[in-house]
Amino acid sequence: MIVTNVRKKSLVKQGVRYTLMKGRGEFDLIHFITPATVLINGTNVTTEENAFVIFGPHSPHAIDCNVGDLYFERLTFNGDAVNHLLEVYGLATDHLYYPSDACIREIYRLFDCIDDEFFRPRKFAGNAVRIYAEQIFLSLCRDVNRESPEYGDKIVNTFCDIRKSIYSQPNKDWSVDDLAKAAKLNKARFFELYKKLFGISPIQDIISLRVRIAKTLLGTHKYTVAEVAKMTGYQNVFHFIRQFKKHTNITPKQFEKQN
Repeated sequence: MIVTNVRKKSLVKQGVRYTLMKGRGEFDLIHFITPATVLINGTNVTTEENAFVIFGPHSPHAIDCNVGDLYFERLTFNGDAVNHLLEVYGLATDHLYYPSDACIREIYRLFDCIDDEFFRPRKFAGNAVRIYAEQIFLSLCRDVNRESPEYGDKIVNTFCDIRKSIYSQPNKDWSVDDLAKAAKLNKARFFELYKKLFGISPIQDIISLRVRIAKTLLGTHKYTVAEVAKMTGYQNVFHFIRQFKKHTNITPKQFEKQN
């Protein structure tokens, strides 16, 4: 994800109408600090205070400052990873969100951090901006799901313990059946809750973890592909190669040569 612009606590006077019927060509996260009338999915909606929306690159939208002076914050970003990040955090484009006061305060702080990094010539400023922007997604994700009954402390702690076990033993032959039994849930319910809590299915989480570890091991140039496969839990080296290529678009050998 690349952040291309940030506007912190800006003002647009009453009576101004802002229209982009072909979209901006980039993603726009807008925090309407004060109300405005917004065109979303072909419908004009008058927002309440502290509404958030993420417009997609080609989302037709218009903002009408007909309620009064509009105070807003905006983050513009693009990149191949954006759709994946939004999917991971369960955030939809062209949808209004109303986070809690605590979440709004946190997002104000993150906008301050982004603004400071974006406009100062600092080393790794782009990395810092990207991390703070992703924290905004994380804050919104956690907040909009705060009233879901599936997120009680007991179930969250159980799933966190299970995920810690997976991450501490990535080479173990994990199965969803065994994990579901550990959580004392049927397989379908376990699968559903795992994906809701972590934004990824248990199987894909295991595979993604193993591929990340494999990249690190391959990058050392100390192990053969077969050894790396075994160290990351694959008994069949060809299965390892297929999954590695599926997630990276290159084979382990090609990865070694590039690193």
